[in-house]
Amino acid sequence: MDVVGLTPIIPVLFAFGLPLTSIIIKGNRKIIQAYALLGTGLTLISAFKLFQLAYSSDKPLIYTFGKWVAPIGIIYEVDRTGALITLVTAALMFLIAIYSYRYLEHEEGLEWYYTLYLGLEAGLLGVLLTGDAFNLFVMIEVTSIAAYALVAFYRGRRDAVHAALKYAFIGAIGTTMYFLALGILYGAFGTVNLADLTAKVHGMDFPLTGAPVGDIVVASGVALALATWAFLIKAAIVPNHFWLPEAHPAAPSPISAVLSGLVVNVGVYSLIRFLYTVYGGELAPGLAKVVGTLGTVLIALGAVSALFGALMMNVQRDVKKLIAYSTIMHMGYLFMAVGLGTQLGLQAALFHIINHAIAKALLFLAAGMFIHAAGSRDIGDLTGLGRQMPVATFSLAIATLSLVGIPPLNVFFSKLLLFDALMERSLALAMVIVVSSVIALVAYMRVLYRVWLGKPSREVVVGESMSMAFVVLLLAAAVVVIGLAAPVILQHYIEPAAAQTMDYRLYIQTALEYASRLKLL
Repeated sequence: MDVVGLTPIIPVLFAFGLPLTSIIIKGNRKIIQAYALLGTGLTLISAFKLFQLAYSSDKPLIYTFGKWVAPIGIIYEVDRTGALITLVTAALMFLIAIYSYRYLEHEEGLEWYYTLYLGLEAGLLGVLLTGDAFNLFVMIEVTSIAAYALVAFYRGRRDAVHAALKYAFIGAIGTTMYFLALGILYGAFGTVNLADLTAKVHGMDFPLTGAPVGDIVVASGVALALATWAFLIKAAIVPNHFWLPEAHPAAPSPISAVLSGLVVNVGVYSLIRFLYTVYGGELAPGLAKVVGTLGTVLIALGAVSALFGALMMNVQRDVKKLIAYSTIMHMGYLFMAVGLGTQLGLQAALFHIINHAIAKALLFLAAGMFIHAAGSRDIGDLTGLGRQMPVATFSLAIATLSLVGIPPLNVFFSKLLLFDALMERSLALAMVIVVSSVIALVAYMRVLYRVWLGKPSREVVVGESMSMAFVVLLLAAAVVVIGLAAPVILQHYIEPAAAQTMDYRLYIQTALEYASRLKLL
């Protein structure tokens, strides 16, 4: 098995092995932590190797399960976009695994926490690597089920169980809609392999599955509408956002960081794959009209989400709910960029996915240090703690300034790119970025001021864990370094990734060449 297939398999194996290992070691917490770090660490090494291979290759990487090539078997087809987001995901999962140990030091069930955590990582990586629309459904379900269970980790708390059930119910509706979309695509095109689908959408031949049947414009329109609605739920875009402000705060803070920084990307990434690869490039007039209409809807819903999220941030007393509404705002930016359908829009979306993931994880983890110390998520109870927790305060400041868009921090540059991409369509759309950022600035500064300079309502003595402080400092450094190196990152990593994702002919040809090499077609 090569590194493409190995990367998501590592967390799967470690996840399945952990319950038995825990019994053998009689629940020793230090060994469980070491086990989880080994699993996420090996996954990170594999993801880094995959990233190197993807960027040294002129074409996407292919992995076939059981040597069954497309369109018969399920394949992984990894381009530079998939490899880049995979690396960021694996790195954050490793760091958050380190942070989790001290955060959960007083909680029971550490072995189940890490089992679900590793399962969640496997699902996320599978979403990013797969070249099959049905396998994408499976990987989204794996991710979702692990996420539902982790939101309910504090199962003795009513709000956590209620939020998890609500999240699961809404999430199940979303995946059901995506499954219906798959049925329509299979009925019309006779395949769910993404390369095969891409070929048939563009009127190109692909072996074995034959020509499309029926009206593919109508079939594509209905399927894309259903799939997009599912992705809107996964990314918490208005009006499908209502589960997120309850689910993300109810989870332990490390899981909140994973949910808001990484899991919401599932919806955005899946939409990019459909709109920029499968339905990208030159299309027949009917299909082009469907995709254009869908893009307009995405831009409108994204703009509403950005403004709504920013406004709602200002009326929150719960610091994690405030951050959760910030996630809705940033997801709105991403859907606006994806809806543009342009190369600059895709570049802006890719860069913002990465920057938002890192800065949002940092914000949740820094806030989590205060919550862990104070035992409360209420901003009033966190007032004044910042003077006793300098590392957490510094990290909170870096994260908030970055997410607002202050130069030279990383999110400033992706927001600038978003602004430029939206300006190509209209000034009003670009101003959504500016207006929502100003509104959000007020909410962020209120939290920072009260935590750092506010007068405490009660006298408490708190401290900072070294391992948690190490993780947030590392992420804060990443926010600064990526900001300073933004032009280099854009030129060498973001622009090549966007170009390859939009090259649908290369995506098709790579799958065909690989199949021919194995002499099975």
